Amino acid sequence: MEDEERRRKIRDFTFDKCKRGNQGFQRILLQLFGYLGHGKSSFINTVMCVWSNSDYKNHANAAGADEGHTMERLTYQLTKNIVLVDNRGCSKMNTYETGEIFAQLANLLPLDKSVDWSQGFGLVERIVEAEPHVKASDFTIPIFVYSVTNSPIPGLKEELADIFRTAKKLTKVVPTVVLTHRNHENYTEIENMFRDIGVDKLFSLENYTAKDQKRKRETHEAVIQFLYEVISDAQFRADYPRDADQEMIDRKLFVLNYVHQREMKLHEASLARQKDVENVRMEQTFRLRQQEEEARIQKNRVAHKERMERLQRDFERQKLRDQFEHQERLENMKKKGKQKRKSV
Repeated sequence: MEDEERRRKIRDFTFDKCKRGNQGFQRILLQLFGYLGHGKSSFINTVMCVWSNSDYKNHANAAGADEGHTMERLTYQLTKNIVLVDNRGCSKMNTYETGEIFAQLANLLPLDKSVDWSQGFGLVERIVEAEPHVKASDFTIPIFVYSVTNSPIPGLKEELADIFRTAKKLTKVVPTVVLTHRNHENYTEIENMFRDIGVDKLFSLENYTAKDQKRKRETHEAVIQFLYEVISDAQFRADYPRDADQEMIDRKLFVLNYVHQREMKLHEASLARQKDVENVRMEQTFRLRQQEEEARIQKNRVAHKERMERLQRDFERQKLRDQFEHQERLENMKKKGKQKRKSV
C-alpha cells in the first residue's frame, strides 16, 4: 500500500464508518506509557513531525536522554478522531505506579491535568472526582515506549509480562510496543524479550530530537506504518459488538478492584511484618530471659560451689582440731595413768 493511501486511511478514520457504526465511540486515544526517560515525548514529537510533513518542533517539550519529566496527561491532536496522549512515566513499576498506569489507560483520570501519585485509596478518590471530566466515547490503544539503550535487568521480563497481561484485561487490547534507538547494540536482545512475553505488534525507530532533526526515510515509514497498523486494529475491534458505556464501567470496576486488592495485600504484608517484628521481639525477650536464668543458675552454681568448698575447709579444720584434742586427751590420760602407778 502506498504512503498516500495509508495517510488517507489514517486521516479519514472515523468510528462512524465501522460496520456496526460508532457504538458509542468518537475518537481513538493512543495512550503512551512506560518508564521515565524512554522517549515517549520524543516519539510524540517525531509522530507530529512526520504526520504534518513539517520541520521538527518540540511539541511535547521532550527533555534530554533519560530525563523524563512529563508530569501531566497531555494530549496532542493528530487528526479529528485520533489523539496522542503522553502519560506520566514511572520510575519503577511498583504497585502504586502501576495502579496509576492502569487508571490512565482506563481513561479514568482527566486529560491535560497534572498527575500526582496517590498513596492508599487516594487514587479511588481522584477517580471519583474525575467522573464528570472523562468520556466513555474514548477508545484506548495502549502504546508502550521503551528505549533499547536500557539493558534488561533481572525480573524485568516478568514485570512487563504482568503489566501487559493486566493492560490487556483492562483495555481488551494487547499493548503495541515502540522501541526507540533502533540502531543500538541492545536492539535484538530487547526485541526478543518483548516477543517472549507475547507482543506481536512491535515498531522500532530513531526519534527526531532537537540535536538530530535530519529527516530519515526509515523513521518516516516507521511512523506511518505504526499509525496505519494501530488504526486498522482499532477498526477491526470496532467491527464487533461493543458498548462504550459498559466498557467504561467495567474498566472502572477493574481499577477500583485492583486498588482494593493492592491495599488488602499491602495491609496483609504490613500485618505479617508486624507479626515478624513481634515474633523477633518475643524471641529476643525469651533469649534475654533465658540468658538471665542461665546467669542466675550459673551464679547459684558458683555460690553453691564456694559454699561447699568453705564447708569442706571448715570440716577439714574441725577434723584437725578434733584430732588434736583427741591426741591431747590421750596424752593426758597416759600422764594420769603414770602418776597413778607412781602413787601406788
